[in-house]
Amino acid sequence: MAILQPIHNIAEIFSRKNVKTAILCPGSRSAALTISMVRHPDIETLSISDERSAGFIGMGMAQATGETVALVCTSGTAAYNFAPAIAEAYFQEIPMIILTADRPAEWIHQYDGQTIFQREIYGKHVKKSFELPSDYSNPDAVWQIERVMNEAINLTQVHPKGPVHINVPIREPFYPTAEEVISFDRNVRIIQNAAIEKKLPNQFWIDFKEIWQNSENKLIVVGHRQSSELNKILEKFSEELCVPVVADIISNVNNIDPILADVFLSSKNESFKRKLKPDLLITCGKSVISKNLKIFIRNNRPTYHFHIQENPDLIDPFQTLTHKVEVSPEYFFGQLFEDLDFLNFREGDEEVDNEYFEFWNEVSKKAKQKLNSFLNNSDYCEFKVIRNVVDKLPENSIFHLANSMVVRYSNLIGLEKGKNIEVFANRGTSGIDGSMSSAVGSALKTDKIVTCLIGDMSFFYDRNAFWNTYLPDNLRVILINNHGGNIFRIIDGPSKQLEVGDYFETKQNSTAEYFCKENDVEYFKVNDEASLESALNLLHQKTNRPVVIEVEVDGSRNAEVFAEYKKLFTDFT
Repeated sequence: MAILQPIHNIAEIFSRKNVKTAILCPGSRSAALTISMVRHPDIETLSISDERSAGFIGMGMAQATGETVALVCTSGTAAYNFAPAIAEAYFQEIPMIILTADRPAEWIHQYDGQTIFQREIYGKHVKKSFELPSDYSNPDAVWQIERVMNEAINLTQVHPKGPVHINVPIREPFYPTAEEVISFDRNVRIIQNAAIEKKLPNQFWIDFKEIWQNSENKLIVVGHRQSSELNKILEKFSEELCVPVVADIISNVNNIDPILADVFLSSKNESFKRKLKPDLLITCGKSVISKNLKIFIRNNRPTYHFHIQENPDLIDPFQTLTHKVEVSPEYFFGQLFEDLDFLNFREGDEEVDNEYFEFWNEVSKKAKQKLNSFLNNSDYCEFKVIRNVVDKLPENSIFHLANSMVVRYSNLIGLEKGKNIEVFANRGTSGIDGSMSSAVGSALKTDKIVTCLIGDMSFFYDRNAFWNTYLPDNLRVILINNHGGNIFRIIDGPSKQLEVGDYFETKQNSTAEYFCKENDVEYFKVNDEASLESALNLLHQKTNRPVVIEVEVDGSRNAEVFAEYKKLFTDFT
């Protein structure tokens, strides 16, 4: 057996367990891992120099496909640079396997080069951490490596899905000789994990349906998630059972007319909001963007609140939870609709009381008309620009939202029903780092147009997303450049401080023009509505390279327009 054969066989285990993509960051200590991945015929490999960007590119791929993606790096601080993407993957429940090459344990903290404490380096932000043995002479060590690799990959796909870390101490030599042929052992151990679908006992359904029947006002709220199957089921709840479904833009409930709750729940009229109070609240998905929605539910507590999630952790952002139901939302809502549909049939299809449903929808339509009228009559500003961008998105495309103001504006606007646009956003940790790299990863895994809407601070922070040779021509980046962190002029706290300009907003004068030239990216400059309209046509056109549309806007005017918008809805009813 070649000295590094157990390390080479990791690539074979990956291949056999459907880990088909590996992001490789250059380094010497990880050479054996890199060479085996590159030479394996069934593994797609990309070489990305910046580990932080690499982590998010890999995460964007796994986010888009649901398949486990591998990250590989050398020892030292390279491993730490994966951390932001790993934290995001953990809270979004995205499957990833992270291999960090290391020196053998006896050389850690011995003034030897490129060594830090790598064991369990990611702490609680991975589902589990492992460390492989550094000596392979005993057959038990080979057995351990193969067992650990199987367990780690299986864990990434067990609910809640997420990242798993394997630290890999490797002794020299890590490079094969010129005569050595890298081969892969087809007899390597493969341990499959049988998937289990949890189902609820009959007594639960009996009790729940009694609560359903006795609850006059029912409300479904969907947080951050991707699921076309759930989308179809919730459409039936809305259209056939007349239950209002409130969802953020990142909830991907796009077969239903969007209820713009974030807009009208900003109203200070409490008697109006009490009319929207649910008796029974059913929630699913992860984080909710709308602070107004969270405050509304906390202040208008339902009698019953059922949260449907496969994650065993008890998560209660609305502070109203009465029942946690640990099954998939697809199963729960699918079974519930089937039971209610049969019940209605058996009892003669009694007319559904839809007064509460109609009130939510009428309020939403009124709010949308008021918002559109306001934006149509406002001058050129980022709120209006983003409305026009969202309206122009091509059907059957993918929309990546960066954090800070762009995701908030987009959530106020919502997507048009039926355009089949899948929305992604890094709302696990909601940081400004990695949004563009995530969009690059997503675009590499689809032929659809991928539009990334991003602010200037996030764009320039993640500029190394373009520092590679894999940029896909289906990527469209719309950069809203207000030359600083304009959110700090919009939210109440910092906007009232003397230091807002230099220490919160942090003004900058950068533009993307020369950056795009350096990276062979097509570039368009926008500074008014007419040039924006022309540039947005590129969202629907095929090009032979990525496109950046830079939209310059005035930060001070943006803050003024947003203040006018908030005032407009203060007394909304």
